[in-house]
Amino acid sequence: MEFLYGLIGIVIVLVLFVKLFLLREGDAIIDVRTDAHTPFVVDELTKDSVTVSTKVEFANIGTQCGTIMDCYVRSLLPYEQFDGVKVEAKAELDGAPREDDYFEAVLIQRKESIYVWVKIKITARKTADLKEALVDMVDLPVDLVYQYAARKPWAITKKRIVLKAEDIAKLVGVTLAK
Repeated sequence: MEFLYGLIGIVIVLVLFVKLFLLREGDAIIDVRTDAHTPFVVDELTKDSVTVSTKVEFANIGTQCGTIMDCYVRSLLPYEQFDGVKVEAKAELDGAPREDDYFEAVLIQRKESIYVWVKIKITARKTADLKEALVDMVDLPVDLVYQYAARKPWAITKKRIVLKAEDIAKLVGVTLAK
């Protein structure tokens, strides 16, 4: 019986030692700096659509390497709020564009950053003329959703960027009706 108690004691001490070691080692802390994104620029402008983009920094301010396993952009323009345009959005790793819109997992070393392009395509829905559709445009919120992991279990987080109607109008050369 003493042997069993001794073995249990050793296991408890080892578990505590591992927990303290991991606590001291730290973890990745991913800071997505949406508040410091670059100004939106026009990538493509046609009669019926415009594609704009901005670059966002993903900074690992922690002490361990982290992995961004997935990243996507969700536009939040409900049809009930404004049905004049269709909005599509995607996230693209800087320097690694993909035609299939897939975001490949990427490592972020400690104290380093990666950059992700947020690309938003706005297409006129009820008319063939984008400028006509954008006259009544509203602010366009988009969520940047990302899944990351490091020492702790994976987590999903989102940050919001708002593309203001005035900024869209300025990029396309439209005067808003309001």
